[in-house]
Formats: sequence, C-alpha cells, structure tokens
Amino acid sequence: MAKTLDPRLRAGLEHHRRGAVTAAAKVYRQLLREEPDHWQALHYLGLAQLQQGDLAEAERLLAKSVALQPDNANAWSDLGTALVKAERPQDALAPFSRALALDPEHRDALNNMARALRLLSRFDQARDLLERLVALEPGQPGPLRVLADVQTKTGDVNGAIDTFQEALALDPDDPRIRLGLGDASESAGRFRQARQQYLAILRREPESPLALSRLLQLRDGEVEAKHLETARRLADSPATPEEGRIRLNIALGYHEDRAGRYREAFAHLRRGYDAQALRDPFDSDGYSRAIDRLIDTLDEAFYRDAANSGLASERPIFVVGMPRSGTTLTEQILASHPRVAAGGEMSMLLKVSYQVGELSRSGKPYPEGLLTTGRVALRRMGRRYLEQLDKVSEAADRVTDKLPFNFMHLGVIALLFPNARVIHCRRHPLDNCLSCYFTSFADQIRFANRLDTLGRYYLDYHRLMAHWQRVLPIEILDLPYESLVDDTEGQVRRLLAHCRLEWDDACLAFYNTERGVRTPSRWQVRQPIYRGSLERWRNYEEELAPLRALLAPVLPTGDAA
Repeated sequence: MAKTLDPRLRAGLEHHRRGAVTAAAKVYRQLLREEPDHWQALHYLGLAQLQQGDLAEAERLLAKSVALQPDNANAWSDLGTALVKAERPQDALAPFSRALALDPEHRDALNNMARALRLLSRFDQARDLLERLVALEPGQPGPLRVLADVQTKTGDVNGAIDTFQEALALDPDDPRIRLGLGDASESAGRFRQARQQYLAILRREPESPLALSRLLQLRDGEVEAKHLETARRLADSPATPEEGRIRLNIALGYHEDRAGRYREAFAHLRRGYDAQALRDPFDSDGYSRAIDRLIDTLDEAFYRDAANSGLASERPIFVVGMPRSGTTLTEQILASHPRVAAGGEMSMLLKVSYQVGELSRSGKPYPEGLLTTGRVALRRMGRRYLEQLDKVSEAADRVTDKLPFNFMHLGVIALLFPNARVIHCRRHPLDNCLSCYFTSFADQIRFANRLDTLGRYYLDYHRLMAHWQRVLPIEILDLPYESLVDDTEGQVRRLLAHCRLEWDDACLAFYNTERGVRTPSRWQVRQPIYRGSLERWRNYEEELAPLRALLAPVLPTGDAA
C-alpha cells in the first residue's frame, strides 16, 4: 500500500533533519497523544529514541510500528539496528531479513545485518551481504574496508589484501584500512608489507597505540628508538586511554622478551593483563563446574552402549589441545600434504553441538542432551558439519579443523564421526601456559590474562582429556610438541599414519606451504622448526613460581616446585 507522509509530521522531520532530535521527539509524542496507533509517528519516535540511546523504548516503539505497518522496510531495519545496539544480534536477524525482503537494496539493512552476523561470527553470510553493499556503493571505502576484514576472517587473506588496497586507494589516510591491510599481510606471511602499513600510520599519527603495538609485535626487523621511546612513554602515561595502555604494555612485553630482558618483559605483561582481567574477569569456578558436568554425564557406561551416527566419513581431522600447544604447526604440516586442505579454526562444530538441545528427546543442551540424541539426529548433525567442509575444499580427501577448544566437544565428535582422526597436541605445561600468557588472544580467551586462572584452566583441560582418553570409543593421537621438535620426521610419519595418509616430503618443508594463517602462530609456521621455544619457562622461574606450584600435579618429574 502507498505510504504517504502525514503532514502533521513535517515539523518533527524538519527538526530531525537538522539534528534537533529532542525537539523532533516532542512533535512525535504530541501526535501520538492524539493518535496512539500512528505508525509513522511510532517509527520516527522510535528512531529518535534509538539515536538518544534509549534502546528498550526504541524497540517497543519500532515493534509497534511494524506491527501496524509491516510493509515499512525502514522501520524493520531500524528495529534490527536497535537490537544490535542492545547486544542482541541474533534477535536482530529477523527484522533485517524482513527489511531486505521488502527492499533487497536497503543499504542500512545490508550494512547492519552484516554487522550482526559478524558479531555472531557468521562471516560467510556477512560477506555475501557486504558484497551486495559494495556493488550498490561503488567507490566508497567504508564498505570495502569491512568486506576486507570479513574476507580476512574467512581465511581469504589474498582477497582481503586486494580489497584493502582498493579501499586504501580511495582513502589513504584512514588508519583502520592500513591496520587491516597490515593484519591481512601478516596472515599471508608478508611481514615486510605489514610493517610498511604500520609505519605509514605512525608518520601521520606518531602516538597511535594500535600502530605502535602492532609494530612492536612483529617478529622480524628492528623497531626505531623513537617508536620504542614513544611506546614506553604512552604505556606509562595516565593520559593514554586504558585500552591503549593495555595494548602497549603487552606489546612491550613481547619486545623485551625477544631482547632477552625477561624481568622487564614480565612486568609489562603483568601490567597490561592485570588491567584487562579487572575489566572482564574469568570465572574459573564456573569453568570447573562445566568440566565436572562433562565428566559426570558422558561417562564410560554411556559410551559402552551409545549409538553413533553411522557416518563412515574419514574426511574430518580434528586438531585439539590447549592454545599455543602446536595446533597451528600440526595443521600446517598436514596442509602441506596434497590430499589435505586446512580449514583453520572452524566454528561449525560448536554450532552443531548447540543443535543437541533441539534434536535430543529430552530437549536438554550438550552434554546432558547427548544422552537422548538418537542415530537419526546424530546423522543429521554430522551431515550438516560435512557440508561445511566442502566450503573449505570440494576436492580434498581430508580437511583439518584446528579449533583448539574442540577438546570440549570430543564427546560429541566421537558419536558424529566414529572414523574421524583426532590429534591431541600436548606441550610442557609451563611452556604451554607461558606461551598463552605471552599471547594477546581475542577477548573470549580471558583465562590467559592471569596466572592463577590460566593454571586452573590447564588443570581442568588436563583432567578432561584424561577422561576422554579413558572412555571414548575413538583413537586419539597424542602429539607432544617437544617430540615434534626433537624428532620431526619420526613424528610427522606417525601423524600421517594416524590420518591414513601416505608419506609426502612436502610435510617436512611445511614452512614453504602458502596459505593464510589467522592464529598467533602465523610467524612460527613460516619458519623451520626451531628449539628456542623449548624450556622457555626457565627464563621466568621466579615470576612463574605460583603457577609452577599450582601445576605441580601435572608437571614432569623434576620440574615441580
């Protein structure tokens, strides 16, 4: 139906166009006192509330407006935007979908639905929307920058580099484009090009905490004294925003460690991570209870009689373990084999595990729901996962999934894919934990910000893996990092045999394999194996004393405090 503008709204819209949102809202409210179900006034007042930050009232008004006039794509899009700002991206997808069904070229809906999907880590779907937006807005650097960021996250780093460069040609002064291009270049192993981008930012913004921190964390090349001096000054200055101080202290920790100044390195790291942990502490007690649930629920008796999916596929190779235990190196070795494609840190298994709550007869989530999930449901879940492997490669006989935290989901993997190959990467507990502490992870890996939460997390991981080794009806290959360093060929042969792959010399020259690597190990996997990371913890014996005492039950004989 035609949607003509009510002339009574004109004064409000005039205020709105001039940015006088409060005055505009006053006009809309007056009209709603006269006519409470005026869908246009509800829409515009909802938009005003959204702009003023009253998200709950914006949602209420916009929802009422679209109920009265469901053909208004703008109101559906604004409702979705309100839900995204209220940190409810999943709920926002339906309003955005309605807006795009009404107007497939609605630019705000395309942009903001892509934002919601990115928040949900559904980058492939976000990419489709952003490509449509870029086609609608040629020559605009903003959509190109966001598209390139999504391309990076989906593993298409070469495509991302091309897109970032296209955006940079349109706006060479935008530091966000240069930071993104630097990040993508690092993922592609182009570290010199990454350095050029960070230095270009610093020429215009010498005190950019982001550019300085990224420069300091590059493994190759020297950092000019002036940049190091600026980073130290900003890291100590209360005038520097907290996020900047955190990033700079962590980066300085990396830099000092490479220079062999271990006391200074640890002091910087502790300063940065302590501030980070205070903002968003990790719930160690809650995590321990989650591990208790897994162990108590999915016990030996359950697996003795449990049905599996019946899927015979050997295609998935799951590489699991603690972060920084050698998972990226292991995947790089496997990806060097001509029959293997690297999937990287795939999120699909987590999504499949969430389906347990929908498909189990009890309606309970994983792990309890797995007790009442039948063969038909398991087969459906397994097939859904296998379909995702085709997106990585349709031709490869094997596809790796190296999300380390899949160790939490080995209980469901064993039933979905009884013939899947599982590799458990292990490393000396103190070296593993120190490497975690020295790695600036994404925000969700909060347990690594403090030594006490890191130690407790390691102990919980260790007992869960010991439980899986006892009860699961699948073979799990333990691959110690130290053995991989000391006897590379022997361990690679063992790894390939476990995956039922014939020997290929390329697996020993894994550092020559070209692919995008998004993990913190993207520098290491492009080098031959080296011994420098073995017993690194001894550089920090004094600082690690509390962690060493906590980990004493799982340390090798002689290394306990």
